[in-house]
Amino acid sequence: MSIERFLASPPGVVLALSEDPRATIAVGSEQQRRAQLERLVREHHTFVWRSVQRLGVPSADVADAVQEVFLLAGRKLDEMRDERGFLFQTCMYVAGHVRRRAQRCREVVDDDRVHAEIDERATPEQSAEESEARATLQTILDAMADELRVVFVLFELERVTMIEISRMLGIPAGTVASRLRRAREFFLSCVECGGRGER
Repeated sequence: MSIERFLASPPGVVLALSEDPRATIAVGSEQQRRAQLERLVREHHTFVWRSVQRLGVPSADVADAVQEVFLLAGRKLDEMRDERGFLFQTCMYVAGHVRRRAQRCREVVDDDRVHAEIDERATPEQSAEESEARATLQTILDAMADELRVVFVLFELERVTMIEISRMLGIPAGTVASRLRRAREFFLSCVECGGRGER
């Protein structure tokens, strides 16, 4: 087959370039991958945004972290089976990387500056009470051990079932239940002492 005929073929058509049936090329596969990634972003952008934020990514870095999650997902489209599970695992990876980088670069800041940064997340139309509750929640999540926070975020905030969490994280359902119980205990103890917790 000539290159001219190959280039003149409509997108998405698979054409053989030789007699060997294995020597085929999918025209338009790049467009299909792009469309698949665009759909992934449309359907899961809010979930990914919330996830990286709740997994401890500072508000100033959330947009970059979300972009990194989808860039990584774009490279693994062919391997992806459970989209939400894959994206959350990627959120965990990216959030961990961002937190470690921030820890290496962290300057000493006083508590007032930390709380001011959290309060900036609230939009103007949200009430002061909602803003304070959101800040308290984020403070508790930031103090929670990673393995507990992941399960707590998925179950309590994203409403994912324990069976789904078990599948998403690749851990037994009993481990999910145990971590969720410990996370709830930690959360309640922090609420009782005014929203502060120690890792």
